[in-house]
Amino acid sequence: MYVSLSHLRIPEQRAAELVSAFQRRARLVEEADGFVDLQVWQSDRDPGELVMVSRWRDRRAFKAYMKSDRHRISHARIDPDLDNAIRLERLDHLHTYEVVAE
Repeated sequence: MYVSLSHLRIPEQRAAELVSAFQRRARLVEEADGFVDLQVWQSDRDPGELVMVSRWRDRRAFKAYMKSDRHRISHARIDPDLDNAIRLERLDHLHTYEVVAE
């Protein structure tokens, strides 16, 4: 299992707009080989803090998607003004763990 966590920062007054954009996303990632799921988390203490969490079969699948046309198309749909308001604070990857129980 490979997990990517993108810690995003956006002005609080634009947070609802970003959440709405995620809800209306193209969903092209669902067609990617090795994709498991995607969630967007929002802090209850700081609405301008969001974390995009995607899970993948392995790192190779994640990297292939990040270089794909689907990824480029998906990101090209973001309103440029909204895109400029988003700041990536940190990118974390969990890739040294195996799911051993559910």
